[in-house]
Amino acid sequence: MPSSSSATPAEIEKYRDDVLRNKVRCELPRCPGCSTSPDLFTRHHARSRKFYILCERLVQTVICLVIRWRCPGCRKTYTQQPPFAFPRKRYTRESILDFSTRYVEDEAATYRATVLDDEGMPIFHALSSEGNVPDYRGLAHSTPYRWITTLAGFKQILRAAQDLILQENPASTVCRELAAIEISGRKYVKAERESVLKRCRQLLGLEVRFRATFFTSIFPLFATRCAWG
Repeated sequence: MPSSSSATPAEIEKYRDDVLRNKVRCELPRCPGCSTSPDLFTRHHARSRKFYILCERLVQTVICLVIRWRCPGCRKTYTQQPPFAFPRKRYTRESILDFSTRYVEDEAATYRATVLDDEGMPIFHALSSEGNVPDYRGLAHSTPYRWITTLAGFKQILRAAQDLILQENPASTVCRELAAIEISGRKYVKAERESVLKRCRQLLGLEVRFRATFFTSIFPLFATRCAWG
């Protein structure tokens, strides 16, 4: 997998600097508890969070800041994901989407082959956060398995994104195209896993159409408005 399948250190560092300078605005939806407008939210605090990025065929660790906002109505706090992040995931958005696509779109792909680079070599973690020396702890094949399961769980996002595309273009055939998606029988044993793989492939296909229609990703802003459900 090319190293471009990741946020860059510069992107993450810029976001971290913007957080420190109070230049990141609240992008959350209305408070789910009391419906207070996010325009009234106040910044609660910013916490450090590690992200894993692909750089020169190595997985490097970059530290960023993630903001929590407080609702003045019910006093609850909510996390705003950076533009390159998923909740509870350390790898960045492009890595998650690209590796998952690589598996579900290629009938012959296996999880173990998916985590190899384009030359068939393992992708190792770097020995230090900014170094280029591998510690020979490779990207685990179970990692894309879990990513696919996570993506398949975004059922509300899947429905809402289709509806938004149809509102923008009523002549769109997106619903028929996604309904026609199938999964090779070589990729699953149980029907439950087939459903997971199918929903994941539908969401990844929808992401492509969403970007083509609105020139932005479903993740994280639209997904946040859907409460990541």
